[in-house]
Amino acid sequence: MKEFRCGHCRALLFKAAGNPSCAIEIKCRRCGTLTHLRPPEPAPERHERADHEAQHVVRGSL
Repeated sequence: MKEFRCGHCRALLFKAAGNPSCAIEIKCRRCGTLTHLRPPEPAPERHERADHEAQHVVRGSL
């Protein structure tokens, strides 16, 4: 279980089996701070670059 705590006073807000799948806004019972949680962003896809020489355009060849 993953613990989610208040960023101000470190009080336990809730426990969950994983990251939230939707946006959550929760108010700390101890200090009243609003905490906003969003699902993690997916990692951007990285495309392999073709050979550097194949992409290089020689000026004056046209």
